[in-house]
Amino acid sequence: MDISLLGDQIQKFRKVRGLTQRELGAAIGVSTQAVSQWENGGAPDVSLLPAIADRLGVTVDALFGREGGEVRDMKEAFLGWLHSLPEGERLSRINRLLWESALYGVSESLVGRIKIDYPDTCQFDMPEQDAILMRTVLGTRSGYILGVGAEDFSFMGVFPEPEGGYEKYLLDDEKYRELFAVLAAPGALEALRYFCRSGESYFVPSVVARDTGLSPEDAERVLDALEGVLGQMVRQEITLPEGPVNAYAFMDDGSLVAFLDLARWLTQANHTYLTANILRGQSLDRKEADHEKP
Repeated sequence: MDISLLGDQIQKFRKVRGLTQRELGAAIGVSTQAVSQWENGGAPDVSLLPAIADRLGVTVDALFGREGGEVRDMKEAFLGWLHSLPEGERLSRINRLLWESALYGVSESLVGRIKIDYPDTCQFDMPEQDAILMRTVLGTRSGYILGVGAEDFSFMGVFPEPEGGYEKYLLDDEKYRELFAVLAAPGALEALRYFCRSGESYFVPSVVARDTGLSPEDAERVLDALEGVLGQMVRQEITLPEGPVNAYAFMDDGSLVAFLDLARWLTQANHTYLTANILRGQSLDRKEADHEKP
């Protein structure tokens, strides 16, 4: 066959993906000069063809100009991959995929040259202080990825910056002050932890008091205060054999766990496992002294 066709196809699909020769080369472990040679009449080693096709989002057939090898629909490919996994593994694998994406987002020129492991544990112990999260931070011109990537616990939050910035989507300061004032009151955090542990949807003060060590009066006071600031909590009056009591429906959508995790994140500055800020052209910054694996 005409070897130049292979180079033409690589160049075509590279431009479709918006990649430079350097970025394509870095992704598959070859030099910029090697990619340039392919696109100007040379040919890559046959062992590299699957990696080239994967990075360009096409089949190997497409590299040879054969029909049916057009650029794959990424949504269709992703859903096919997702449904091939056992249901119980899907969320953790999605999170791992986001972690890998953050790694590539740092700088493709570093991928392959610097090995950053997906660790077994999300935290490591520090002398005379709380365990430290092994965090992932990626800042780009279009937003942030924040998370923790590890086998035992992981989460990722993707925050693309909206047009006009984040500010207009935040609450006003007084709303935040009201929330934090309620959370700072005695018993409030104990109640939130209890909500997370119990897995129930309805709470009555006497049961909350029994399980948290609060007095019944304090439990009802805390529940009333939380009901005033948490949109997921609604107070209702129900009738028991001993008479009417207030019950509190808490329909958690996962935001409580996310809130507590990110609150922990905010208290542990300067202890990040994988971080990048390319808002101003910076790249990978891994502080070896702080981030030795356990």
